[in-house]
Amino acid sequence: MKTKLLFALITAFSVNVSAQTLGEFKPKETKFGLGKAKDATKIYISNFAINYQIYNEKQKFKQGGRMLGGGYRGDAKAEASVGLTGLSENDVQQITDKLYNDFLSQIKAKGLQIVSADEAGKTEVYEEYVKMQGGKVSLAQFPGTMTTAPTGYEWFVKKLKQDGKTKSGGFLGNASFLYPKLSKALGDAVIADVNIYVMFVEDKTAFQGGGASIKIKTNLRIADTEAIVMSDNDSFVRLKGQNSVTAINSTVNFAYGKMGLGATTSYSGQLSKPLEINDVIEDTKVTSFARGGADFVGTSNLYVTYFTPEDRTSETAKIIKVDNKKYIEGVYAGAKKFLDFHAEAFFSALK
Repeated sequence: MKTKLLFALITAFSVNVSAQTLGEFKPKETKFGLGKAKDATKIYISNFAINYQIYNEKQKFKQGGRMLGGGYRGDAKAEASVGLTGLSENDVQQITDKLYNDFLSQIKAKGLQIVSADEAGKTEVYEEYVKMQGGKVSLAQFPGTMTTAPTGYEWFVKKLKQDGKTKSGGFLGNASFLYPKLSKALGDAVIADVNIYVMFVEDKTAFQGGGASIKIKTNLRIADTEAIVMSDNDSFVRLKGQNSVTAINSTVNFAYGKMGLGATTSYSGQLSKPLEINDVIEDTKVTSFARGGADFVGTSNLYVTYFTPEDRTSETAKIIKVDNKKYIEGVYAGAKKFLDFHAEAFFSALK
């Protein structure tokens, strides 16, 4: 459940290969003023991150107490965890690098000049920001997830915390609010922001049912708008059964120019439903259920009756071995479909 367990989960290696298939692809886009960007000649890639979920754990707590009809029931706590093994850091970095090179090829095919991080770093927008280097896996950014940026790629963050987690900057931590000003500072460059989440745990129905009950199922996919629900073991004040909720959304965004406080042109590419990646990991359900013991009678000393119901805990863990070659091929195909579609939708509006 801690970081070292995440490292252990990514060290194994397997070798079988078979074909993968993608589920229904339903992209969605929000765009404004695309025609105004037709004269753009350069582009700055402000962010390019691919996030791979490899581990998840959840907990649920049901407090006991007096029962209807008499007696007491004890507390109950359920915990469930599931992790992938068979993937190395090099495996996921390989996917990220390949996607990035594909993206660069699309940019060059449009004849756009790529603005370097060194040039962007000279602008007022990134004053006092921290330059980051790609090519390394981070386990700190999102719970149970390996976050990668391309090898050789550089970008800026507002802050790098001691645990390795970064803060992007911008209003309420949303870097997109910086892009109109950044575009203008770079001579009306297109600003590109790519952020893709590869998830394998379904969270929507995990806590359905009464009592201390958890049901987790697997589904490898490019995520749409959803959240990572994970046992909150790092809170300053830890509560029984507490889980953190981290909002995520796979996006391919572009901004161009400045008009008032906003961009002259904006494009946000997303998914209206997850893009499933089939035939890569086994369909698995992980369940955990606990029910506190009941004491209907108690023990009396003539003055008072003491009830001592038993507190109970259920813990279930599952490790899923992944064929790394199937994973690389399937995830690359899904992420490429998503990225290529939205990149082409935006670039097609340029001259």
